[in-house]
Amino acid sequence: MILDNFYATGGNSANGHQWVTQASETAYTLWPGYAGRSYPYDGNDPIAYASGGFLWDYALARNKTVRVYGEFLPTNRVRTVTRQALLERWQKGEDFTKMWTASSPLPKLNSVVARNFPAYSTTIPDVVRAEIFLADFRQMEKDGSMPNLTLLQLPSNHTNGTTPGVSTPKAMVADNDLALGKVVEAISKSRFWNKTAIFVVEDDAQNGVDHVDGHRTVALAISPYTRRKHVDSTFYSTQSMVKTIELILGLPTMSLFDLIAHDMRNSFTDTPDVAPYQAETPKQSLFEQNPKLQALRGKAREAALDSMTMRFEVPDAAPTERLNRIVWHQVRGWNTPYPGARNAVFAPLSLDVDDDDRH
Repeated sequence: MILDNFYATGGNSANGHQWVTQASETAYTLWPGYAGRSYPYDGNDPIAYASGGFLWDYALARNKTVRVYGEFLPTNRVRTVTRQALLERWQKGEDFTKMWTASSPLPKLNSVVARNFPAYSTTIPDVVRAEIFLADFRQMEKDGSMPNLTLLQLPSNHTNGTTPGVSTPKAMVADNDLALGKVVEAISKSRFWNKTAIFVVEDDAQNGVDHVDGHRTVALAISPYTRRKHVDSTFYSTQSMVKTIELILGLPTMSLFDLIAHDMRNSFTDTPDVAPYQAETPKQSLFEQNPKLQALRGKAREAALDSMTMRFEVPDAAPTERLNRIVWHQVRGWNTPYPGARNAVFAPLSLDVDDDDRH
């Protein structure tokens, strides 16, 4: 099923994660927020917490079981390792379940977080993250018990631009796709499939280029009860997805925004199709790397030099406008005109890095 009218409410990761987990954002994360204090994408600042709590708080309060992988974990605890080395170890079938130790600054979240699942980092391939989750999932199958609510973060689609000697944007997106495919395949072939719904969305669209609106984003609803081979053009936003999860779990709404949002019932049917999914291996190599700087000339070299100055260890530290253009041209060609961005549905209330360099 295709959702072609879905919009991210958040303008960047700091408020995007608030919308995904709270169905709202505090005044602190509204533009021109964060000045002189923090960029609270990883739960590191209590001033960004909604007074009503998070989705997992509502689930736990109603005796629902919860398991969270990667959400609101401080990134300064990620063990340093090269992405290429991890890909090679993944290809050999190595076990990553004991490589990282994580904890969250939020006490209730910390009680349900997967301690061996790493925080945000583009140096860790999503296929590695998926294997850590799947190791847990195989044990769930043995135990016959799966959490009522599971949150899983797969961040490789942020890319590292054209930084020389690291994974290309296409390789990182392929990594993201394959990891998600493996998770969906495993769940769809499990004993839990006939009672499961998987929702996939970006925390924000980062005001990227889209011919409809800069906030339009990719979203998926996957379940035996979702309509297959169907296009749902209903207007949905982040809080629509959150509201649908609340309805499935019997939770109350968390804010005015999810209360008035359209739920996603048009994406579902009463007649289930329990046929499992099969993950496809991307034709794009996960091991493809950006060329070394000395091999580049002209615009490609300029983009590589710009990428080398950008911070990718935390989300949104790189200048969005410039990075969008670099990724566009790296994928589509350095002489392919860059399309203009439109913001027709939402007014973008987001703080962005100054970007005077519009090549």
